[in-house]
Amino acid sequence: MIQNQNKKKIIRDFEMMKSFEESTRNVYIKVHTDARVKDTEIQNTFKELAADEQRHAEIVQEIINIIENAL
Repeated sequence: MIQNQNKKKIIRDFEMMKSFEESTRNVYIKVHTDARVKDTEIQNTFKELAADEQRHAEIVQEIINIIENAL
């Protein structure tokens, strides 16, 4: 019972982390696609940052999957 509760808490914590990564990704996408941002270098930087955050979210999901299957 306690182990199951710990597992659920760990998963909730990682789900929160994933949510932060996705939220940050969304902010970077908004900046990247904002018509007011004219500088191509800035646009590309935010596009790359968004892609990084997406990869982070995917890694966190992999961790969640491992925890779900291993614990």
